[in-house]
Amino acid sequence: MITKNFIKTRILSGYLWRVLGGAILTLVIWGCGAMPQLKEGTEAIHVRLPFVRVLLENSAQEIEIASNGSFALECRRGGRNTVYYSSQSLTVTQDRGLLIVRTRKGMLGERFEEILVSPRGGRNYLEYNNRRYRGLFRIFPSGMNLRLVNIVYMEDYLKGVVPPEIGKVTEEDFEAIKAQAVAARTYSLRYLSQYPNEPYDLKSDVADQLYDGVEAEIPLISKAVEETRGYVIKFEDSLINAYYHSTCGGYTDDIDEVWDKPSAPYLRAVNDSGACKWSKYYRWQESFAPEQLKMRLEQYLSADRGKDIEIGEITGIEVIERTAGGRVYDILVKTDGRDYRFGKDKVRWVFKRASNPAMILQSARFDVNPQYNSAGKLIRVDFEGGGYGHGVGMCQCGALGMARTGKKFDQILMTYYRHTKLVKLY
Repeated sequence: MITKNFIKTRILSGYLWRVLGGAILTLVIWGCGAMPQLKEGTEAIHVRLPFVRVLLENSAQEIEIASNGSFALECRRGGRNTVYYSSQSLTVTQDRGLLIVRTRKGMLGERFEEILVSPRGGRNYLEYNNRRYRGLFRIFPSGMNLRLVNIVYMEDYLKGVVPPEIGKVTEEDFEAIKAQAVAARTYSLRYLSQYPNEPYDLKSDVADQLYDGVEAEIPLISKAVEETRGYVIKFEDSLINAYYHSTCGGYTDDIDEVWDKPSAPYLRAVNDSGACKWSKYYRWQESFAPEQLKMRLEQYLSADRGKDIEIGEITGIEVIERTAGGRVYDILVKTDGRDYRFGKDKVRWVFKRASNPAMILQSARFDVNPQYNSAGKLIRVDFEGGGYGHGVGMCQCGALGMARTGKKFDQILMTYYRHTKLVKLY
């Protein structure tokens, strides 16, 4: 039941809002040993450090929040904060840049600039879109829409990240799960300031890392997160870019040969001795009719150049240059009009899959085998490839394969991230 009892207006609570803005994160990451809880006043709105701000929703017209227990709402208006308690679900909308909060019984309040929602009690979670989340919710206007950010303790965040990222696992995979937890933690902490003008640090999808909240949590994986608490990977004195992917197909690759990014000594081509051979994507094949390839290229070029492009009849295709890890660095497509060249990981978007045109090519690690008829006319092109994903950093299926042969999580990480060290940050 809602109590419209105004608990008290807390001028000092502006401090909480400022802290949640993220300015404290750098100090936390680089200057702290033991991580305290951040609390204020008598209301149990607190955040454990280090925390992360995860964007859950960016363009909603309406946001409905519920909980398995009661929760507190700290509503900001005109520089002053009002606290309400509720055990009912609530709906937030906006009108001309100001928030309106309603429950099933009617209006709770309006003309709020921001709302901070906190579960009351250690076993309570907040719910949005039929998913439960640990930590707090911050809701605020974004143009004509609403944004929802989950402010959550880093280790709790990882418990919702590692399961969807690593997939189905068993006890024999435990060391690989620990390696994945350390890589995900390192990635998260390194990219806390990647959106300097935004009120969030990470997105909850593949733009950063998949994050599914409490619904994704698995006891075995949570145990791996807890056992590696605070461990990160560093090169010299800096957190690394801990990229990872599903299946390398035998070799990972140099980052600068896959993307237009600077080279890094710890992101170089690595032979993992077939550790990911068990993956269904270790080897794959796609067969294209010339008309399919023509359509793919015209779609890609038209989208890239902003106008309709017709390339004519494809007469041949060949790989001109490869990366250190065997991926396509430069590929030439010949037509009866002119030649077209594509390179690096971009080729996955150029060709996509013959078996499913809605999906990009499994990897850029492939051979092309053009087939011609007796008149020399191209009739089919077979792509024989290996791997799934970009191929930079840790191969997740390779990590699982190594764990199953007895490798420890630190050995796995040092295999894929060369010249690095493990550091317990907190």
